Amino acid sequence: MFTTDRLLLCPYTEADLDDLLMLWNDPLVQRLATTGELAPRGPQFKKYLRTQMECATFGAIIRLKETGEFIGQIVVHVLERMNRDGTYGICLLPKFWNHGYGTEATMFMVEHSFRWIGLQRLSLSVFASNGRAIAAYEKAGFMMEGRKRASAWTNNRWEDVLFMGILRDEWIEKLSILYQ
Repeated sequence: MFTTDRLLLCPYTEADLDDLLMLWNDPLVQRLATTGELAPRGPQFKKYLRTQMECATFGAIIRLKETGEFIGQIVVHVLERMNRDGTYGICLLPKFWNHGYGTEATMFMVEHSFRWIGLQRLSLSVFASNGRAIAAYEKAGFMMEGRKRASAWTNNRWEDVLFMGILRDEWIEKLSILYQ
């Protein structure tokens, strides 16, 4: 188990599937986390969630350190080992939004990805309307890399998808500034 100031990043277990299903069944979460149909996810969706967590290079259940309460999940998938290019994802239950938990978990994951997984870059995609997430990613050092215009139909309108990334050298530079 890994920790930050306020969070526990726990290994995924089968017992977490009910919490993960609850997370992915929240309409506010679905609206920001998927380009697929917004619909209730049944027990069969647990197979997808299990696969996503088990196939992740780093996958963890996020819990509050103080209470152990489930608040979300975090994953890094490295599909191209040779290029050391990871894809980052995080989902939190809405009642935990606006408390800095996403930023805290993202900062941990950036450092862990470069220091211990040995990545060259960490990438993500985010809806352009998700200002809260974009701000958290920028605080952790991610930079805007591109925009796919009107690419996702969500919330009864076309939405741009943004691509953000951080390189190992940028993370090292940010660290050197922090510790001067």
